[in-house]
Amino acid sequence: MSERATLLVVAIAALTVLSMGFGFLGTNPVFRAAGEANVVSVASPSTTAAAAAGPQSSARAAYVQQILTTAKDDHIPLTAVSMPNLLGQATITNGVVSPLTTVAPAPMGIGTFGVLNKTGTPTPYTIRSNSWEGTITIDNVNTFMLDNDGAYSTTGGNNTFGVQLNTVTNGTTVGDRSVYDFWTQNVLYWNLVPGTVTFLDNVWNFSSPATELTAGTIYSGNGTPVYPEYYYDFGPTIPVTLPVTVNLFINSSVTNLANTGFGYSTVRFGYAIYNAASNSLEASGVYDTVLFNSTKAIGTVPDAPFLVSGSSLTPTNFLLYDAEIMIGGPGGGTTTSIYGINATEKLRYLNMSTGTYEVPPSAWNVGTDTGETSEGIAETYTTPGVVSVSAGPSIPTPFWNATPGGNAGVATFAGSLSPTNAFVFATPGTSFNDNTAAWAPTQTGSRVSYQLPPGTYTFTAMLADHTESQSTVTGHAGNHVALTLSLRADTAMGVYTPLDAWNNGQLAAISSSGTGSALNPYVLDNNPATGGLNPVFAQSNDYLYPVFPGVFLASTTAHTNLINPDLLGVTYPTSYDSALARFALPTTNNLQFELYQTSNVSIWGAKGITGWFFFEDYGPTGLLPFANVVVWASSHDLVGDNTFVSQGSSLLLAGINGSAPTGNVVWGNTFENSTHLSAGMYPGNGVQVGPPIGIFAFESGDLIYNNNVSTTIPAYSADVNFFYGFGQLNLENWNLSMVEPAFALQLFNGFVLGGTIVPSAYQGGNFWGNYVVGSGLPYDDYGFIQSGGDAFPLPITAYIVTFVLSGHGAATWSVTLDGVTQTTALPFLVFYEVPGTYTYTDALLHGGGTITPSSGTVTVTSSNVAVTLTHT
Repeated sequence: MSERATLLVVAIAALTVLSMGFGFLGTNPVFRAAGEANVVSVASPSTTAAAAAGPQSSARAAYVQQILTTAKDDHIPLTAVSMPNLLGQATITNGVVSPLTTVAPAPMGIGTFGVLNKTGTPTPYTIRSNSWEGTITIDNVNTFMLDNDGAYSTTGGNNTFGVQLNTVTNGTTVGDRSVYDFWTQNVLYWNLVPGTVTFLDNVWNFSSPATELTAGTIYSGNGTPVYPEYYYDFGPTIPVTLPVTVNLFINSSVTNLANTGFGYSTVRFGYAIYNAASNSLEASGVYDTVLFNSTKAIGTVPDAPFLVSGSSLTPTNFLLYDAEIMIGGPGGGTTTSIYGINATEKLRYLNMSTGTYEVPPSAWNVGTDTGETSEGIAETYTTPGVVSVSAGPSIPTPFWNATPGGNAGVATFAGSLSPTNAFVFATPGTSFNDNTAAWAPTQTGSRVSYQLPPGTYTFTAMLADHTESQSTVTGHAGNHVALTLSLRADTAMGVYTPLDAWNNGQLAAISSSGTGSALNPYVLDNNPATGGLNPVFAQSNDYLYPVFPGVFLASTTAHTNLINPDLLGVTYPTSYDSALARFALPTTNNLQFELYQTSNVSIWGAKGITGWFFFEDYGPTGLLPFANVVVWASSHDLVGDNTFVSQGSSLLLAGINGSAPTGNVVWGNTFENSTHLSAGMYPGNGVQVGPPIGIFAFESGDLIYNNNVSTTIPAYSADVNFFYGFGQLNLENWNLSMVEPAFALQLFNGFVLGGTIVPSAYQGGNFWGNYVVGSGLPYDDYGFIQSGGDAFPLPITAYIVTFVLSGHGAATWSVTLDGVTQTTALPFLVFYEVPGTYTYTDALLHGGGTITPSSGTVTVTSSNVAVTLTHT
């Protein structure tokens, strides 16, 4: 495994462009430049090993934190920050580079690194070209990663992912020197729920180990430099329907401006969208033209082509000169899980001598400089240059001319899977290896089918309280190989996998008892395996972005209980040690509990719910749903009687529709700070963005009461729709509608809720660790709860307010006191109120006559109060 591995707005000058270099080649827009004699050149391998140390790990780690802190502070959306792999480390052996990424999660796609290997001896070569294009045709796709929801803050959607075309310029002119290298990204973000694509570009400085973009580097462009870090520009958002083909272009040229007398190294970012069924052009254009700041006269600025080199690293000393098209998460170093896809990809460069686009001499099925990743993608090819993409294990593999034989051809591995919510992993070879195992998507089907390059693979199916099912099979090109992955129930195995269910029908396989009814709910498995979860479930990408939650329930309505649940801990493999150490993060963690569009689920009695999130991961304040327990677009769920030990982000409640009450209950929980915090955790210990937060609430209609919330920041509830990013009124019920005696009971999801979490004779709201009596009510965490708040913080001093109806007779009557209405046929009604003055109204509902007075006020000071009403 490889090492897991202010805002300045630039006004665009009115330019008199003497030479745009713009033209067309067929239907593809390209930018012509003078031809070069050697488009592809082969170099001899060196006999001396090159050390690629790069900057110190601590400096690179600090730089990553700086980038993301700036983005948060300046409210730059996550998608604007398509990160290079700043934590990776490429190497050179015998004068030949090696790819950074050798295991999933990986930037799956097509990457060319300038290395030929037809005989077993790798040989480096170079490509210098002024234009690269990447093409992706998607017939259908199904992605899901709850931790990415909200990443694209204008449309939301769980089907959000990115496609990137990435290249590296060489010899770019800045000032009076033509010695700079820049990583240029043409990015396409898919939002398949609304059916749109959005274009975006990034420019990063690869000219030194510091990778900083010096102020003044960009002369002009449609976007925004974020000095000293990167440049970004959002292009158009365009509706699309599947199937669709999108071509991405990056082109380099020189722009001469008569009004300044200077020449400027220029990179243009363009696209073309086709209806894949008819091949008709639907939209095209150049959405950004970036000129690098120059002080060299017209005619003296050389070309700065894109370079692919297999014999040298970029001046970063840790990243490559490569070109790549890849599929990954929606920016910020994220990953995404692919559950289904039918697509093809192409990567080509402009041969400067012939004026035609050509397939690179060699390729892998992964990019390398990219920080975003994906899992669940299998890739094959039969003809060099066209790669087929389907759902399957993401196994980084050399393709044409990158290894003897090139792994050409397609072998299909298919068969039955039982239970259907078992996890399937595959490794190349005759034995299963936790370190190289790649997750293969299954979701809800009773059959699986994976298309892979010919070879031998070991498939392993796993599920808690079931024996593993393993099969080693060999497939040749054109073969169909049978898989039988049938697991037998065995409680001796314990909970060694997460607990996943995508529908009611899958709950039985992960439950120890129950039928899912209100009287006989499912009880999820809860006998932890020795050693915790299998190490494969600790998988994270180079930015420590996690792949697996510990419990994931989606679209279930059956009554389901997690009683005193195990905390689902993982121990990271040793290959993560250096990545964890540079951020002072522990080698163990606890995975999330995620409820996605569920109802009637109860998480009850867990002690010590915890888990850290890498600082880079934005967290809820950056509109990513990172929390130990996530209740997402769900209703009538219960989180009760648990202890949360916060390492940054404990509980998140978020709904898609702010006007639809969700009706979840959060009761009897304790939220406290962890004593094990580091600056690498989100939100960390205050070094970076603030101390631990207990409850995040981004919806309306939940009942949150009788909790002890003593984290440094107890609650955060902004008036924003977490899913779409627009403003909405979030009015949670932070207390009961009226004060109740401590002995009063409620029944919810079959659980009896009563008593108080701190000594108090009355129930009402929550105990808040930072509440100062007399500081005003309702308690709103001093502004962190933007709307509403807790009217009855614990402990409560309350008094009895009794309404007595004299001359009662036969009557049904009601009283509304302080907004709470009670109805009775008895001659009295009892309320409990804290000191204050309240208005009341009364009404006769059944029976003749009237009640007087019909309204009034009640003042409660330090004793019980009786109010006499007369029925005449």
